[in-house]
Amino acid sequence: MRGRGLDYEEAVLDIVKLIPSGKVLTYGDIAEVLETGGPRQVGAVMSRGPVDVPWWRVLSADGRPPQRLETAAVEHYLRESTALRKVAGRGSRSGAGYRVNLAVARWNPTPDEEDALQRVRASLECVPGRGDRSFGLSEADDGVEP
Repeated sequence: MRGRGLDYEEAVLDIVKLIPSGKVLTYGDIAEVLETGGPRQVGAVMSRGPVDVPWWRVLSADGRPPQRLETAAVEHYLRESTALRKVAGRGSRSGAGYRVNLAVARWNPTPDEEDALQRVRASLECVPGRGDRSFGLSEADDGVEP
């Protein structure tokens, strides 16, 4: 972790680096951990993220591997013994015939791993859509004076 606060992209990528081999999270899971953004924001980060993170461990809520990277993702899943399920009517040559079995492969962090996730969230400085505003309490918008 860095000495300054993380921007959203750094926070997403730091969480991805914490996902253990053979386990996965969905785009929405990562947004929930960060308590900001959503699956699309996480997907946007992943689409331009560096290749030095285990990108194949982040996928759609239906267990689909990342688009256009199905074959490479399935190779990683097989190497890491990630739980897969065959999808009927799909060709397996491209990797499109498989989905990750989320009921088995979704990461359920240990207490120590949960602490690491909390540290990433606590370090989040910038929130998507809010420019460079610091992460923290929102401005009063309900008419209640502080």
